Amino acid sequence: MTAHHEHAPSGPRSARLTRPRLTPAHRRALLSGAKDPLGLLPKSVNLRTTVSLAGLGYVGLDQSKDCLQGREATKEALEVWGGALTEEGWVRARAEGASPFRIVIVGCGKAKQDRRVTAGTLYTGSFHWACRYTGMELLRDGGRLYILSAAHGLLDLDTEIEPYDLTVGDPGSVNAGVVREQVLGRSLEDAKVTVLAGSRYVDLVRAVWPDLEAPLSGARGIGEMKQRLGRIRRDAHLRHIKAATN
Repeated sequence: MTAHHEHAPSGPRSARLTRPRLTPAHRRALLSGAKDPLGLLPKSVNLRTTVSLAGLGYVGLDQSKDCLQGREATKEALEVWGGALTEEGWVRARAEGASPFRIVIVGCGKAKQDRRVTAGTLYTGSFHWACRYTGMELLRDGGRLYILSAAHGLLDLDTEIEPYDLTVGDPGSVNAGVVREQVLGRSLEDAKVTVLAGSRYVDLVRAVWPDLEAPLSGARGIGEMKQRLGRIRRDAHLRHIKAATN
């Protein structure tokens, strides 16, 4: 799922209240960016449009790249690196008719690196990564992936955190109220959500999104979950190929 992860939670709310007028080129660029899992604008969007959208707060630099984190989205930087939708940009794209915003949430894992790193690189377990790879396949047509951390709630992949030793349900772990506040802060309450995780993680998220999809529910252990994940990846890949050839 974004440049979308690095912006202040208040951004999407502001975008809902004050929406600048868009040109047809602006709108096409936003809708094109919304089709990319990271919100990256295609190369066909010209620099003038990209810079203009950056001035409106809808486009920034791709924050999934370590070298771009925190850098200002100047004309020169955008020309070199291209633009990516900000959180405000995702909200505006949905308002302009982008498909329902798609989110895949994967659970954290016990196996971790032993130092402060980004959430996207902290977890090292094979099940976590099987979920991640499946989520990436589901999001090939757009959307965003979050990690549900027992210590921090919803995490963007580029958020730096320290290692911790908690799982959902442990004393001191996050509750549904924390997750709900994070969802509202990001204006994600109307998203289409799929959770790839164990039952405790699904139950926590379901308190916020009652209609979520949980394709691993009812599985008897990690082995069966991994088998299901493999089928989901295969089916999603075949759907993508079929759509591309039609």
